[in-house]
Amino acid sequence: MPTADDTRSRPHATRVTIRAVAEHAGVSRQTVSNALNAPDRLSPGTLERVRRSVTALGYRPDHAARALTSRRSGLIGIRVGSTAHRTAAHPDRLLHELVAAARPYGYRFLAFDAPYGDDAAEIAAYDELLAAGDVDAVLVADTHPGDTRPAWLAVRGAPFVAHGRPWGDPDAGHRWVDVDGALGVRLAVEHLAERGHRRIGFVGWPADGAGGDARR
Repeated sequence: MPTADDTRSRPHATRVTIRAVAEHAGVSRQTVSNALNAPDRLSPGTLERVRRSVTALGYRPDHAARALTSRRSGLIGIRVGSTAHRTAAHPDRLLHELVAAARPYGYRFLAFDAPYGDDAAEIAAYDELLAAGDVDAVLVADTHPGDTRPAWLAVRGAPFVAHGRPWGDPDAGHRWVDVDGALGVRLAVEHLAERGHRRIGFVGWPADGAGGDARR
Protein backbone atom coordinates (compact mmCIF):
# COMPACT_ATOMS: atom_id res chain seq x y z
CA MET A 1 0.00 0.00 0.00
CA PRO A 2 1.44 3.44 -0.87
CA THR A 3 2.56 5.48 2.12
CA ALA A 4 2.25 9.24 2.65
CA ASP A 5 5.96 9.55 1.84
CA ASP A 6 5.46 7.67 -1.44
CA THR A 7 2.68 10.03 -2.41
CA ARG A 8 4.73 13.12 -1.61
CA SER A 9 7.70 11.83 -3.60
CA ARG A 10 5.75 11.39 -6.85
CA PRO A 11 6.51 14.12 -9.36
CA HIS A 12 3.59 16.38 -10.19
CA ALA A 13 2.64 16.90 -13.81
CA THR A 14 4.34 20.04 -15.07
CA ARG A 15 1.83 22.70 -16.09
CA VAL A 16 2.45 24.08 -19.57
CA THR A 17 2.91 27.84 -19.37
CA ILE A 18 2.35 30.69 -21.81
CA ARG A 19 6.15 31.07 -21.92
CA ALA A 20 6.49 27.45 -23.13
CA VAL A 21 3.84 27.99 -25.82
CA ALA A 22 5.59 31.20 -26.93
CA GLU A 23 8.97 29.47 -27.23
CA HIS A 24 7.45 26.55 -29.12
CA ALA A 25 5.65 28.87 -31.56
CA GLY A 26 8.56 31.29 -31.87
CA VAL A 27 6.50 34.28 -30.75
CA SER A 28 6.29 36.54 -27.72
CA ARG A 29 4.21 35.81 -24.62
CA GLN A 30 2.02 38.80 -25.50
CA THR A 31 1.29 37.21 -28.88
CA VAL A 32 0.17 34.01 -27.16
CA SER A 33 -1.97 36.07 -24.80
CA ASN A 34 -3.53 37.83 -27.79
CA ALA A 35 -4.20 34.50 -29.46
CA LEU A 36 -6.10 33.35 -26.39
CA ASN A 37 -7.90 36.56 -25.49
CA ALA A 38 -7.95 38.83 -28.56
CA PRO A 39 -7.36 36.68 -31.67
CA ASP A 40 -8.56 39.46 -33.99
CA ARG A 41 -5.30 41.31 -33.24
CA LEU A 42 -3.22 38.63 -34.96
CA SER A 43 -2.69 37.66 -38.58
CA PRO A 44 -4.26 34.33 -39.58
CA GLY A 45 -0.83 32.76 -40.02
CA THR A 46 0.42 33.76 -36.57
CA LEU A 47 -2.83 32.74 -34.93
CA GLU A 48 -2.69 29.31 -36.55
CA ARG A 49 0.94 28.84 -35.48
CA VAL A 50 0.07 29.61 -31.86
CA ARG A 51 -2.97 27.33 -32.01
CA ARG A 52 -0.81 24.46 -33.27
CA SER A 53 1.61 24.99 -30.38
CA VAL A 54 -1.25 25.13 -27.88
CA THR A 55 -2.51 21.79 -29.18
CA ALA A 56 0.92 20.19 -29.42
CA LEU A 57 1.91 21.10 -25.87
CA GLY A 58 -1.52 20.51 -24.36
CA TYR A 59 -1.66 24.02 -22.90
CA ARG A 60 -4.60 24.68 -20.61
CA PRO A 61 -5.32 28.19 -19.34
CA ASP A 62 -5.47 28.69 -15.59
CA HIS A 63 -9.10 29.78 -15.47
CA ALA A 64 -9.07 30.56 -11.76
CA ALA A 65 -6.06 32.88 -12.04
CA ARG A 66 -7.43 34.56 -15.15
CA ALA A 67 -10.78 35.15 -13.53
CA LEU A 68 -9.12 36.85 -10.55
CA THR A 69 -6.96 39.17 -12.64
CA SER A 70 -9.30 39.91 -15.55
CA ARG A 71 -12.70 39.56 -13.87
CA ARG A 72 -13.68 37.26 -16.73
CA SER A 73 -15.04 33.76 -16.35
CA GLY A 74 -13.84 32.29 -19.65
CA LEU A 75 -17.33 30.84 -20.16
CA ILE A 76 -19.86 31.35 -22.94
CA GLY A 77 -23.50 30.70 -22.16
CA ILE A 78 -25.62 28.55 -24.45
CA ARG A 79 -29.21 27.43 -24.03
CA VAL A 80 -29.75 23.70 -24.18
CA GLY A 81 -33.49 23.10 -24.14
CA SER A 82 -35.72 20.20 -25.02
CA THR A 83 -35.35 18.83 -28.54
CA ALA A 84 -38.66 16.94 -28.47
CA HIS A 85 -39.97 19.19 -31.24
CA ARG A 86 -37.06 18.60 -33.61
CA THR A 87 -34.29 16.27 -34.71
CA ALA A 88 -31.55 16.32 -32.08
CA ALA A 89 -28.64 15.59 -34.44
CA HIS A 90 -28.15 19.20 -35.60
CA PRO A 91 -27.89 20.95 -32.20
CA ASP A 92 -25.74 18.10 -30.90
CA ARG A 93 -23.24 18.47 -33.77
CA LEU A 94 -23.30 22.27 -33.43
CA LEU A 95 -22.49 22.09 -29.73
CA HIS A 96 -19.59 19.72 -30.30
CA GLU A 97 -18.12 21.98 -32.99
CA LEU A 98 -18.51 25.07 -30.81
CA VAL A 99 -16.73 23.41 -27.90
CA ALA A 100 -13.87 22.31 -30.16
CA ALA A 101 -13.53 25.77 -31.74
CA ALA A 102 -13.53 27.61 -28.39
CA ARG A 103 -11.01 25.37 -26.62
CA PRO A 104 -7.82 26.75 -28.27
CA TYR A 105 -8.81 30.25 -27.14
CA GLY A 106 -9.26 29.21 -23.52
CA TYR A 107 -13.06 29.38 -23.56
CA ARG A 108 -15.61 26.80 -22.50
CA PHE A 109 -19.38 26.65 -22.70
CA LEU A 110 -21.82 26.85 -19.84
CA ALA A 111 -25.14 25.21 -20.73
CA PHE A 112 -28.36 26.44 -19.18
CA ASP A 113 -31.96 25.44 -19.65
CA ALA A 114 -34.81 27.62 -20.92
CA PRO A 115 -38.02 26.67 -22.74
CA TYR A 116 -37.63 26.64 -26.50
CA GLY A 117 -39.25 29.70 -28.07
CA ASP A 118 -39.73 31.55 -24.76
CA ASP A 119 -37.64 34.70 -25.26
CA ALA A 120 -38.60 36.17 -21.89
CA ALA A 121 -37.44 33.08 -20.00
CA GLU A 122 -34.17 32.98 -21.90
CA ILE A 123 -33.55 36.69 -21.34
CA ALA A 124 -34.15 36.17 -17.61
CA ALA A 125 -31.46 33.47 -17.68
CA TYR A 126 -29.08 35.81 -19.53
CA ASP A 127 -29.69 38.52 -16.95
CA GLU A 128 -28.91 36.19 -14.06
CA LEU A 129 -25.77 34.75 -15.63
CA LEU A 130 -24.36 38.09 -16.75
CA ALA A 131 -25.13 39.85 -13.46
CA ALA A 132 -23.34 37.14 -11.52
CA GLY A 133 -20.34 37.18 -13.86
CA ASP A 134 -20.89 33.52 -14.63
CA VAL A 135 -20.44 34.05 -18.39
CA ASP A 136 -18.54 36.54 -20.54
CA ALA A 137 -20.76 36.16 -23.60
CA VAL A 138 -23.68 34.15 -24.94
CA LEU A 139 -24.64 32.30 -28.09
CA VAL A 140 -28.17 33.06 -29.24
CA ALA A 141 -29.54 30.03 -31.08
CA ASP A 142 -32.66 29.44 -33.19
CA THR A 143 -33.48 33.02 -34.12
CA HIS A 144 -37.01 33.71 -35.32
CA PRO A 145 -39.20 36.60 -36.56
CA GLY A 146 -39.82 39.07 -33.75
CA ASP A 147 -36.91 37.69 -31.71
CA THR A 148 -36.33 40.04 -28.73
CA ARG A 149 -33.12 38.45 -27.46
CA PRO A 150 -30.55 40.17 -29.73
CA ALA A 151 -31.93 43.66 -29.01
CA TRP A 152 -31.92 43.00 -25.26
CA LEU A 153 -28.32 41.80 -25.31
CA ALA A 154 -27.25 44.76 -27.46
CA VAL A 155 -28.79 47.26 -25.04
CA ARG A 156 -27.16 45.41 -22.14
CA GLY A 157 -23.81 45.65 -23.92
CA ALA A 158 -23.25 41.92 -23.61
CA PRO A 159 -21.04 40.24 -26.23
CA PHE A 160 -23.01 37.71 -28.28
CA VAL A 161 -23.34 36.09 -31.67
CA ALA A 162 -26.50 34.60 -33.13
CA HIS A 163 -26.79 31.23 -34.78
CA GLY A 164 -29.53 32.23 -37.20
CA ARG A 165 -30.11 35.35 -39.26
CA PRO A 166 -32.16 38.34 -38.02
CA TRP A 167 -35.42 37.31 -39.69
CA GLY A 168 -37.45 40.31 -40.81
CA ASP A 169 -34.82 42.77 -39.57
CA PRO A 170 -32.29 43.37 -42.37
CA ASP A 171 -30.86 46.40 -40.57
CA ALA A 172 -29.87 44.46 -37.44
CA GLY A 173 -26.27 45.29 -36.56
CA HIS A 174 -25.27 42.22 -34.56
CA ARG A 175 -23.08 39.39 -35.80
CA TRP A 176 -24.71 36.17 -36.91
CA VAL A 177 -24.01 32.99 -38.84
CA ASP A 178 -26.52 30.80 -40.63
CA VAL A 179 -26.85 28.17 -43.31
CA ASP A 180 -28.30 29.18 -46.67
CA GLY A 181 -31.29 26.85 -46.71
CA ALA A 182 -32.80 28.43 -49.83
CA LEU A 183 -29.59 27.87 -51.79
CA GLY A 184 -29.36 24.29 -50.59
CA VAL A 185 -32.89 23.49 -51.77
CA ARG A 186 -32.31 25.22 -55.12
CA LEU A 187 -29.13 23.23 -55.76
CA ALA A 188 -30.91 19.99 -54.85
CA VAL A 189 -33.78 20.74 -57.21
CA GLU A 190 -31.40 21.70 -60.02
CA HIS A 191 -29.48 18.48 -59.48
CA LEU A 192 -32.67 16.43 -59.86
CA ALA A 193 -33.95 18.47 -62.80
CA GLU A 194 -30.68 17.99 -64.70
CA ARG A 195 -31.28 14.26 -64.44
CA GLY A 196 -34.72 14.50 -66.00
CA HIS A 197 -36.91 14.55 -62.90
CA ARG A 198 -39.94 16.81 -63.23
CA ARG A 199 -42.23 15.91 -60.33
CA ILE A 200 -40.17 16.72 -57.26
CA GLY A 201 -41.71 16.58 -53.80
CA PHE A 202 -40.68 18.67 -50.80
CA VAL A 203 -40.70 17.43 -47.21
CA GLY A 204 -39.44 20.10 -44.82
CA TRP A 205 -40.19 22.40 -41.95
CA PRO A 206 -43.64 23.95 -41.74
CA ALA A 207 -44.14 27.57 -42.84
CA ASP A 208 -42.83 29.70 -39.99
CA GLY A 209 -41.70 32.99 -41.49
CA ALA A 210 -38.09 31.88 -41.12
CA GLY A 211 -36.12 28.77 -42.09
CA GLY A 212 -39.16 26.82 -43.20
CA ASP A 213 -40.27 29.54 -45.61
CA ALA A 214 -36.75 30.09 -46.94
CA ARG A 215 -36.55 26.48 -48.10
CA ARG A 216 -39.87 26.46 -49.95
